[in-house]
Amino acid sequence: MTTHKLIRLTAAVLLAATVSSGTFATTAEWSPTVQAAAQNIKLNEKQAVAKFKQKYAKAKISEISLEKHLNRYQYEISGFDSQKEYSAKIDAQTGKLSAAKTEKLDADDHETAIKLNQVISRQKANQLAEKAAKSGQGREWTLETDDGQTIWQVDVVDGHQKTEVKINAVNKKVISVETDD
Repeated sequence: MTTHKLIRLTAAVLLAATVSSGTFATTAEWSPTVQAAAQNIKLNEKQAVAKFKQKYAKAKISEISLEKHLNRYQYEISGFDSQKEYSAKIDAQTGKLSAAKTEKLDADDHETAIKLNQVISRQKANQLAEKAAKSGQGREWTLETDDGQTIWQVDVVDGHQKTEVKINAVNKKVISVETDD
């Protein structure tokens, strides 16, 4: 067995152990900066939405994304009501809300509210995406409505290879798997 295969096997075993225990997995392929950032995701998407709702109580949620920005993960949440669009960034470690914006809703905007009580968690979507990608770890996540379906889009990264996995956020079915080399 080659060293590379042994490393991958070890990483797969560690990944399975950490995913099954509900913790966020890391491997040797992640840089120390990315590992540290990923370990500092303290808020789940529902907690982030609660922070957003403290500022915009009547807004319906149209999109939630979680991405690394300046070596820290942050949520970007978008919402709307009958007259306005709202967006805010929320630090995934501290819960601090920043970059809050409000704009008038254009007449041609047709936003769709995500039914948060009907969708799977980011952690479950991550688990399904990593399994579908066959290798790598989830690094960015977006929950949105696309063609009438609520989907989780998960970017799974393995070294320099990125795989975009789309999952139906209600029935857990993998919609697509696209790999960029």
